[in-house]
Amino acid sequence: MNHFFLIGQMIVIGSNYWNIGMGHEKEDVAGDEEGMNTMKILGQNICLGP
Repeated sequence: MNHFFLIGQMIVIGSNYWNIGMGHEKEDVAGDEEGMNTMKILGQNICLGP
């Protein structure tokens, strides 16, 4: 999948795991500790640092 982004000269930013949070309802995602930590790291990578 990244091939299509990279061939279009797009920047692909990653995290330490799959960039997804799990929950049945929208509010449940905040309780997904692993998902929230992954999103925090993704945000740091997007902003180029902690």
